[in-house]
Amino acid sequence: MRSLVGLALVGLASTAWQLTLTRLGILAFGPSAFALTVALAAHVISLSIGEAAAGAWIARHPRDPAPAALSTLCRLGAVGAMLALPVALALPRMSMRLLAGGAPSPFTLWSAAIVCVLAATLPLVAFVGAALAQGARALEAQGRSPAQANGAVLLATSVGNGVGAWAVSFGALPLLRLEGTLVFSALAMLVAGALVARRTWWREVAWAGITLAGIVSTLRDARANPGALLTGPFLYAGAEGLELGRVRWRRDGREATVAVRYDDTGGVLLQIDGKVDATSEGDATTQTVVGLVPTAMARNVGTALVVGLGSGMTADAVRSVPGVRAVTVLELLPEVLIAARGDFARSNHRVMYDPRVRARAADAAQWLRGSAETYDAIVSEPSNPWVAGMSELFTEEFFAAARARLRPGGVMGAWFHAYSTDGETVASVVETFRRVFPRSALVEVSPGQDYLLVGALDPYQLDLDAFFARVEAPEARSRAERAGIVGRAAWMARFLAGPRGVAAVGDGAEVLSARDLVLEFRAPTLLYRDATAEVFARFARVHDLPLAGLVRDASPGGTWLRLLDESEPAREAGAHLRAMVLAERAGVIDRAITEGELAAGLVPTDVLHRTRLARLYIQRAALRRRGRDPGGAEVDLTEALALQPHVSERFRALVALGDLANRRRDGSRAWTRYTEALDITRAAGQPASELHVRRAEALAIIGAPEEAAREIAQAIRESTDPDRRQQLRRLLQGAR
Repeated sequence: MRSLVGLALVGLASTAWQLTLTRLGILAFGPSAFALTVALAAHVISLSIGEAAAGAWIARHPRDPAPAALSTLCRLGAVGAMLALPVALALPRMSMRLLAGGAPSPFTLWSAAIVCVLAATLPLVAFVGAALAQGARALEAQGRSPAQANGAVLLATSVGNGVGAWAVSFGALPLLRLEGTLVFSALAMLVAGALVARRTWWREVAWAGITLAGIVSTLRDARANPGALLTGPFLYAGAEGLELGRVRWRRDGREATVAVRYDDTGGVLLQIDGKVDATSEGDATTQTVVGLVPTAMARNVGTALVVGLGSGMTADAVRSVPGVRAVTVLELLPEVLIAARGDFARSNHRVMYDPRVRARAADAAQWLRGSAETYDAIVSEPSNPWVAGMSELFTEEFFAAARARLRPGGVMGAWFHAYSTDGETVASVVETFRRVFPRSALVEVSPGQDYLLVGALDPYQLDLDAFFARVEAPEARSRAERAGIVGRAAWMARFLAGPRGVAAVGDGAEVLSARDLVLEFRAPTLLYRDATAEVFARFARVHDLPLAGLVRDASPGGTWLRLLDESEPAREAGAHLRAMVLAERAGVIDRAITEGELAAGLVPTDVLHRTRLARLYIQRAALRRRGRDPGGAEVDLTEALALQPHVSERFRALVALGDLANRRRDGSRAWTRYTEALDITRAAGQPASELHVRRAEALAIIGAPEEAAREIAQAIRESTDPDRRQQLRRLLQGAR
């Protein structure tokens, strides 16, 4: 009986390790289908190696006591888990190094991923495979036939597998996190070894001591670097100047690993499985436009459904439209709800505390098929389709289910992205939506990045006067202005096409269906594809005017024609922004800056345009610094500041200018720039340890050692990294 219980624990440990490695694989390599395949392949290979090795051992040592051998294998598996633990937790760092020079070929990427995950799987799972073979032999030694022994082993380990799957999803991961779940696997192997063959107590303590010593050391290192698992290497490896910020908290939920980070300027970032899915600053435009446009276009505004909570800013935009009485938000991840209620409460104006807004933990596709509720507006803003389960939200069946839940005059908005994909996939999304909503419009939220499809039930004509009355109401206008949209012309410029133009974009493309979920498997293969030129070529098929064929009053002197004239500069700026994106992704920074300057000149009030241009200046400044052209870098950074971009770009430019001044030994100028940057962090209530270190360097140049020492002491107090604090203490002692 003890052998069977021990084998059940072995099965539990095996499943817990595999499921945790799958989550770590998602954090390291991104697409869920890719990570699951890699983790499964590594697991099967490891089991096969272990079983083959055990079979060879049994053939050579037929008289070896089976229970003792099984016990030893379980204990060795626990030690193997101890050795594999740091490797498993280093998977994101391995991926970061692998992808730092750019994405390799798919074959190279898959091969490297399997090798990395296999290195974290083999030390434990090979002993699991060996234990299964040895377990059958131990049961035979107890008088069972080979068939009975093998059947009992399969039954026991299957029970362990099932319990492990349940325990990990509903208990270990949420309570113990990824690190703790891996430790849980190691402890299960230890207990299995102790159950199978009892030995003297000091041997049990010795095995446990060896295992736990290594585990404690690894966990201490992991605690000192809470962001190690959250680097998002599959998207952010090699990203120039990218700073994801400090980790405020991380939760490993049943469905995903969710984290909230704060940057130096007080910006809040929501990470889901390593990808930043929402921010309080950079994504404000997308979250606002996606919420406001469909809701304001609906004939009657009363009830709305939002698919995907994120930061809560989309739901906030929806409820800001006058007349909205109730907003239902569908969100599967409870951790996202925690973030929206707490960390993003200031950014979303405490939307989750509004009695008109209710959150439901439900799958959107199932909700729309099974619910009898109807809505005036439906807003779909899911994550990217390479994430497990998301691709269904871009299918004909999902859009049809949403259409069935719309009231007369109702409108649906569906977000989609134009990065990390190809032109064919974008066209498929557009054509799939158009098949369900023939009366539709295409909205450009952010050129080359985020787009919105808006579809209405027939018969429908857009009343532009009513639309602008809604988006210009005080609450809605304040949200739009924060997103950089000021005035009717700015709104009009974001509409690229009406029904005929949408049909031209999707012409000839495949319709996506939930029956085959093609996108679920296509999206991961396109993660490193830059098809901006293909996507823009599709958009160039649009020859009609924005909203043509959709507006109610198209007569001379009407609102539509008047706004077309007023928005011509803004629409021209959009064309320059698309040219800027093409040049930037082709690596022609000078050309990109020229196009960005033309766009900013045409629409100087659009802070989004100015911010994207400032980002290019900062990027070119970094290139010039590496090229030993500090004067050119300083000019670029000064130009970036003059554009008055978002606070995050101002902060980066100020710090870079301070670094340049320090390098040329101009301590006074460096002090000024660092102080301006420090004022930004203080206003945001954020620690700024490294800024104090930089100010200390400037003070040392000026010749003020006592003030420099005080800055180092302040840096020590504000630092959250134990190793960095120790370095700064040594620096402070040396200065004294």
